[in-house]
Amino acid sequence: MQQILLLVVTAALVASVPVARAGLTLGAMEFVGAGGMDIDVPGYSVPSFVQWNGDGLADLVVGEGSGSDTGKVRVYLNTGSAFQPQFTSYSYVRSDGVVLRLSGSG
Repeated sequence: MQQILLLVVTAALVASVPVARAGLTLGAMEFVGAGGMDIDVPGYSVPSFVQWNGDGLADLVVGEGSGSDTGKVRVYLNTGSAFQPQFTSYSYVRSDGVVLRLSGSG
């Protein structure tokens, strides 16, 4: 499992979500939590902040994979605000109702 550090996603937040970064203060190396627990992703993960659902808030999108296993993409919707994002749970990215999967390369 790989825990998601806020420090890791800071650059993506600044680059991809200019609305959400205005006035946002980020602390030094904080774990990102969802539902009161640190986010823990199996295998290699690639976190980014994006406006996923069009509400103007930075949502957390995290790639999930573990080498030879199937890769998927998690979306944690921001249920907080632009200045104090909060995440509760995730769903996997779907296409036509089916979870998108990528074969492992390991």
